[in-house]
Amino acid sequence: MRKLLLASAAMLGGTMALVSVASAQTQVFTGVTAGGPPFPNIAAPGTAPFTGADYMSGPGFDNTANPGFGAPLAPGNITVRLIGRMYFYFGVASDSGRNSPNVTPATVSASLASGAVSTPNVQGNTKLAPYGAFEFSRLYPSFDGVAANGVKYGAFLEIRQDNQAAPGGGANGSISGSGRARGELYFRRETTYIGTDQFGYLRVGATDQPTSLMMTGNFENFDDGGWDGDPALVTGSTAPVWPYEDVGAWYTTTKMVYMSPKFANLIDFGVSFEPSTGTVGEDSTPGNCPYGVTSATGLEGPLIANESLGCDSASATNNATEAGRRRNTFDGVVRLRTAAGPVGIAATIGTIQSGHVQYNGAVNYGTPTVGSTTVRYNGLDVLDFGLQFTFGGLAVGGHMMYGDFNGQGGLKPVGGTTSFAPLVGASYTYGPNIIGFHAFDFESPGNWTQANGPYGVGKVRTEQGLAVGDTFTVAPGAYLLVTYLYGTRHQRGVDMLSGVNSSSSGFVKTNNNTRAQAIFAGTMFKW
Repeated sequence: MRKLLLASAAMLGGTMALVSVASAQTQVFTGVTAGGPPFPNIAAPGTAPFTGADYMSGPGFDNTANPGFGAPLAPGNITVRLIGRMYFYFGVASDSGRNSPNVTPATVSASLASGAVSTPNVQGNTKLAPYGAFEFSRLYPSFDGVAANGVKYGAFLEIRQDNQAAPGGGANGSISGSGRARGELYFRRETTYIGTDQFGYLRVGATDQPTSLMMTGNFENFDDGGWDGDPALVTGSTAPVWPYEDVGAWYTTTKMVYMSPKFANLIDFGVSFEPSTGTVGEDSTPGNCPYGVTSATGLEGPLIANESLGCDSASATNNATEAGRRRNTFDGVVRLRTAAGPVGIAATIGTIQSGHVQYNGAVNYGTPTVGSTTVRYNGLDVLDFGLQFTFGGLAVGGHMMYGDFNGQGGLKPVGGTTSFAPLVGASYTYGPNIIGFHAFDFESPGNWTQANGPYGVGKVRTEQGLAVGDTFTVAPGAYLLVTYLYGTRHQRGVDMLSGVNSSSSGFVKTNNNTRAQAIFAGTMFKW
């Protein structure tokens, strides 16, 4: 609570400074096309900073300019675009997961002719090379139009490759891809919009919520986003979790978003509603469910690869793990932007609130000394703050999340610690260079539950990350990138590499702490 009060006081001071400005200059939209550099999230001297997610901006993002991706359109015109980017990196890394002789193996059951057996899913005595090369690409097809009456409308898609993670958070997020094998493509976002500069814009589809669209002070404008980029050489179990709202667990779910116009050239807001963790495609509709399926087996038999457990639209279940899914999620942000002389100022305050799939099965509370063996969850209850100052090419600020959430968009177990995620950062643009850094600390429940807490699993997981990088513009559409990453993770009683927790079978002492660092250099081409 002390941390929240201190952060709130600092944010209130920044907000009061905004209100006291007597004459704000005209706001300038600096523009984002396909995300990342060379768009530094700062504006010209004496203008308010540009804020928001670092990907293709889309409509309603900043209503002081054309809501689409190009020059303003004349009535009756439609513009179709295919934007893309490709990265190549070479790097070296050192982390706790590269050698695994002391990993506590988790087990999985396999049904064989002789019956069920348990086999380890983590092999010991393996080793990864400390260097490597990798690449990835993304495509953004879109169109924008203007009707004869001035109404603007359009749609855009984001196409990615190699999806291996289900969005939506919780125990069973829905799957965001149609193809999940290496090299195959899948839709990450599917969004349409309609509206006017005077009345605001309605966005619908698998799209960003206001806490992502208006995100302030996150400093992901160098290389490909620091710890929210693609640190492929760092083993996943050692990379600190990036909890902020511009990750897939938050933005890939289907929702309705309203982005307001700017009032008094100072303030705007956004609100959204997400019924469930359903996302792209018809699998998220109730019509795809033969009936109220709430278990791993249904008309098609046992759970198979790429098939989500139950139905996205489930509201109650007798499967305890399904209760880890959020539903009826509300997201809202108020943003203030102005300028005081040569200094640009932006501040945001927002909240995320949700329910969750209700558990209506039997509750096993165990013995008084052991605790409940049925994990129960709280809905999301998050406060979100951002603050950023600019002066010429310099930008400084920070971002913070506080409340009931866990990891990336997941729910907090009942009785778990309250999550707290402050971040500070800065960037400087000079000539063809953008240099920047961000550093964050994330405290969360992690692997703690009512069931494993009595056996010694710590109530607080701590994760820290530092990223420093530089982007150099070689020519239009061609960039050189260099990045340094450092991160740590810790939770008592949890093997952070395998995810094994302390239990009645024994206390887990291995790999309660992990460390990772890496240096990358590469290229980015954007069109």
